[in-house]
Formats: sequence, structure tokens, C-alpha cells
Amino acid sequence: MKLSLLQKSIHYLYHFFSRMTRTNYDKVTFCTNRSQELTGNLKNIYLEFKKQKDVQIKVICFNYNRSIIGRVQYLWYSILSIYHLATSRVFIIDDYFLPIYCIESKRDENIVIQVWHAIGHLKRYGLSIEKNRKSRLKHHSNYDWVLANSHADIDALSQSFDITRNQIVVTGAPRLDDLIKVNHLEKKENVYQILYAPTYRDATDEDPAYKYINAFLLEFSKQSFKIPTKLYVSLHPYLKIEKIHNHFSDNIIIFQDTAQSSKLLKEVDCFITDYSSLLLDYSYFEKPIKIYAPDYDQYTREVGFFVDYQSYLDLPISKNAEELVANLNEYSIEEQMSVARLKKENFPFLDGLNSQRSYQFIKKLLKDR
Repeated sequence: MKLSLLQKSIHYLYHFFSRMTRTNYDKVTFCTNRSQELTGNLKNIYLEFKKQKDVQIKVICFNYNRSIIGRVQYLWYSILSIYHLATSRVFIIDDYFLPIYCIESKRDENIVIQVWHAIGHLKRYGLSIEKNRKSRLKHHSNYDWVLANSHADIDALSQSFDITRNQIVVTGAPRLDDLIKVNHLEKKENVYQILYAPTYRDATDEDPAYKYINAFLLEFSKQSFKIPTKLYVSLHPYLKIEKIHNHFSDNIIIFQDTAQSSKLLKEVDCFITDYSSLLLDYSYFEKPIKIYAPDYDQYTREVGFFVDYQSYLDLPISKNAEELVANLNEYSIEEQMSVARLKKENFPFLDGLNSQRSYQFIKKLLKDR
């Protein structure tokens, strides 16, 4: 009942704003509900537009919180977003965004572009997951264009967003420019740095990710490493940080900031995840990637992958925290070769111009009347 009321309200608001205002063909809106500031693909495209003086830019950033206050804020930002959608020629998002899906008949002059925050075609997402297709409200609707990192990702994007292949433009992921342009600096201190980025699974307090994360933190804190070791834990924006135990060790740093995790990719010596596609970003540096996936069989059944995950990565999968910690300092020749292959397959453009290609495509849409 609540969802139906919200859907109808946003739909009518959009058409009210459309009739009361005109579309500004020189206006681009960047919108995310992943963080309080632009990050990743959105940020890099935004920086390209900022160089221009003939485009009106609007930025809307917020992070959804499931508290009462958070829900009220989300409603406000939803209304604000719909207003700017109705008055923008181009509206760009980087994740699931409910207000857009509530509109039953979007006008052609308002163009919605999805620049998904992840690359590759590993785990299923969006409408490629059966339970999402059964939702009363159709997820990932009203997209006009989707920007892709590589041609290999097109089928996954088409299935996940229920769009045609002709609606997908391969520009390279803008945020990968940050990795390509980075200078490899000498380490300032003799500390082995690890970044752990576990995947969000569901919206309940029973999300198994909490159990696996805490088990690893406990096991990690028990170890005596040969050299000083620091562990960064990057929690998904939708996970509740208060459910993660933060008293194990001083060398464990827990945060919930996608911008910080992107920055750390360039600095750390090892990357750990279960199913996050961030491992594909990290493959650029050809450093150790460890897979910690205690629920691999269950996750495969309930969510699934576009590929045979284990065969595609060709990396060992640790099924418990003890096994993972025991293998942290190993990096075999076979693993090195697998990581080098992942880099080759997921960095089709190494010229650092992904952001510029994305900007040029979007700028052309502004010119088209």
C-alpha cells in the first residue's frame, strides 16, 4: 500500500513539474543515493563538464538511511530529484534509484543515463536476479542509455536493466582513469596494507555478511604478522556499520566511504573480497587478490553469476576465516597469471580518456533537440 502510494505520488509530481516548467536543454543533473558526495564514474564525468561554461550543472547526493529521519530525508530528496529530472535534458545516476522507476511515462526530452558503479560481469544484479523481476515496481526502468566499461559487459547490462544492446555505449568506466593515471610511489613506511571490501547481500539485520566480516576480523586480530600489517574494512553503503565489531585490534580501520576505498586501491598491497567487482578494478595493479566467500554455494544458488565464478577468476576461494588468514601472504605464479588476465580483460582502454569519451557522448545529447 505504501509503495503504491509513493509510486503514484512521484509519478504525478513528475508530470506536474513537467507542465509547470520547461526542460532546460543545457542542464545536466548528477544524482546518487550512494554517498554524500559524487564519487567514481559520476565524479569524473562531472569534472569534465565543470571545464565547460555553457552547461548548467546540478548535483544531488545523499545516502539512504533506514531510520525514520532517513526515510523523511529520502522522500525530500526524491521530490527534489524528480523536479530536476523534469527540468534537465540529461539526468545521470550510478545505482538503483527508486524515484525514476515510479514514473509510468517519462518524457523523451528528459534523458536518463545509468553509469553503473561497478564494472565487469561477475555477480548478477538488477533484473537478472529472478526475485527482482517479480517486484511489483519494475526496477531499472526508464533508462535511455547505459555507459559500459567494455563490450564484454554488454549482455550483462542488457539483462540487468532490460534494455536493448543498442542503448549501451562502450566508453570505458570513467573512474578507471584514476587508476591509470596514478603514479606508483614508494611506500613511506614498512607496513603491509590490506583492503577488505565485502558484498552487501540483503536489507535485513540477518544479512550473513555481518557474521563473515566479524569472523574474519576476530581471526585477523589473533595473528602475529612478521611485518606490521594494517587492515582497512570498506563496508558497502547499505550495510549497518554498528553491526560490525570494532574492538578487535588497533590495526583494523573500518569505514563506509566509497571515495576512501577508491583512494586506497592505489595504496594497498592486497585486496580481499567475496563477490565485489572492485576486485576487477584492483587487478590493474597486478597485486594479490584474495577471495573470502564462506557462503559461496548459497550465494550461487540465490543470486548467481554471469560466469562460472571460480573458473573465471581462477583464484583460490577461502571458505572460512582461518583459511583466509593462513593464505594472506601467499601469491603463487598461477595467481599472478590469473590477476594479469583479469586486468587485460577488464581494461580495454588504457589511454586514461574514459571520462572524456563519456562526456563527449553526453554533450552530443545536449545538442540534439
